[in-house]
Amino acid sequence: MDNSGLGYSYHLPSAGWNLKIKNTLSQFSDLFSEFNKYIAPAYHHDRCERSVQMRLYSMHKREFVMVFVGFFACFGLSVFIGLAGPPITTTSEQKAHVNGNETATGPFVMKTPALSPYSQQLWVIAKLSTLNNDDERYDKGFQVSVSIDGIDIDHKLNPILPLETGHNRTRHLKCERQSCEELVVAHLGFLDYTYYMITVRFHGLESFHQRYTIRDLTFYVSKH
Repeated sequence: MDNSGLGYSYHLPSAGWNLKIKNTLSQFSDLFSEFNKYIAPAYHHDRCERSVQMRLYSMHKREFVMVFVGFFACFGLSVFIGLAGPPITTTSEQKAHVNGNETATGPFVMKTPALSPYSQQLWVIAKLSTLNNDDERYDKGFQVSVSIDGIDIDHKLNPILPLETGHNRTRHLKCERQSCEELVVAHLGFLDYTYYMITVRFHGLESFHQRYTIRDLTFYVSKH
C-alpha cells in the first residue's frame, strides 16, 4: 500500500529486540555499579596503606652487597663451628676381662662413660675375634640377654631392665677367618642417668668357642 498521499509512513519494528537488549544491559550495569561500591576499595580505604612507603626495593647497591656478605659470613661461621666443634657421636672401647671358661657366656659387666645432658641415645656394640685359620665363612645364631641399671647421684643402682624380665634377643655372629662382624647388643633411646651399669650374657656360643676359640671380645659404647 502506498501511503505517501496520506502524509505518514509505516516502518516495521526491526530494532525492537536490539533496544530491549540494550536496556537490559544498561540495567545490569547500573546494578553492578551499585554493588561494586561495597566490594571495590575506595579512595579512603587505601589511604593508610598508601601512606606507608615500601622500602624493600629502595636499597642501595652497597647495602645489597653488605646483606649478602653478612649472610655468607654467618653461613661460613656455622659450617666452621660444625666441623671444628665436638663430634656428635663419641665411642669408647672396653675390653672384656673374664676367665677362659666364661669367654663364650659371660657375664660381661661394664660401666658406661659419663653421659652429658645433651646425650640422647646409647648403643652397646660387641666385636669378637677368633683363632680360626681356615678360609671358611661361618654364621652362628645365638641368644643375647642384657640387664641395665642406672646409677643415681648416691651411687645406687636403679633397675631399668632387670635380668628377670627375660630381655633376650637373637643375634647372628658372622665371621671370616679371625675377624667377626660387629653386632648391636643393646640400645637405649632415653637417657635419664649420668652412668649406667650394663651386664651382657651370651647363650649358645659354647660349641662355637670350642671349635674356633674366641680370642678377644671388645665392647664399644657409643653415645649420641
